[in-house]
Amino acid sequence: MSSLIREKIAQAVGILNEFNTDCWLTFTRETAINGDPMLPFLVDGDLTWHSALIITKSGRTGAIVGEYDRKGVEDIGAWSEVIGYVEGIRKPLQDTLRSLAPANIAVNYSRESEICDGLTHGMYLTLCEMLSEIGLGDRLIQADQIIGALRQRKTPSELDRMKRAIAETERIFSEVVPFIRPGRTEREIAAFMKDRANGRKIPFAWDEKTCPAVFTGPDTAAAHYAPTERKVKKGTYSTWTSD
Repeated sequence: MSSLIREKIAQAVGILNEFNTDCWLTFTRETAINGDPMLPFLVDGDLTWHSALIITKSGRTGAIVGEYDRKGVEDIGAWSEVIGYVEGIRKPLQDTLRSLAPANIAVNYSRESEICDGLTHGMYLTLCEMLSEIGLGDRLIQADQIIGALRQRKTPSELDRMKRAIAETERIFSEVVPFIRPGRTEREIAAFMKDRANGRKIPFAWDEKTCPAVFTGPDTAAAHYAPTERKVKKGTYSTWTSD
């Protein structure tokens, strides 16, 4: 995971230069409860106290996190500077941004895209207050272009993972075909596929309740609904989806 994070942070530096953005700031807290969608690309695990993950177009990167999260972030080996604090993030964050003096600061909010909208309203207000105190309150811009590009452009590690995931998915699909026959229920078919995935320690693409999605016959609830006790019958069709 650490190698992937290092790849994505390096990629982000190039994207910032492409979009002429001085600084990208991911500002978050208690991520186990309300994590930013971009966090898995930046750190390996959750962050507890107020945390600021800063990437600049010059290549300087910094993570300002609670003291008890500091060692875990350092171990990733992706951040050029990791600052741990105890008394509060205000001073280290303000000092860091004051030294950077960015003309613009991209943050994770968006009206259009859920993957770019990780900054909560409360955290936005907190950040605005901190920036206003050091004369940077007017520098915030949306990070949606940066985030979109970072997620869309795959690194070598991501491409390798995608190819392996596709191969395993196709393998399970080929195994389930002879299992499907009249009398089997949607739940039995789903359980067969889950058993294969669990046996190979393959994670599910979405909530296990509806993954894989299995439907038989024309009158079903279709996507986003859990498999049922409906049975496969001759003359009907079955479909299943899983990533």
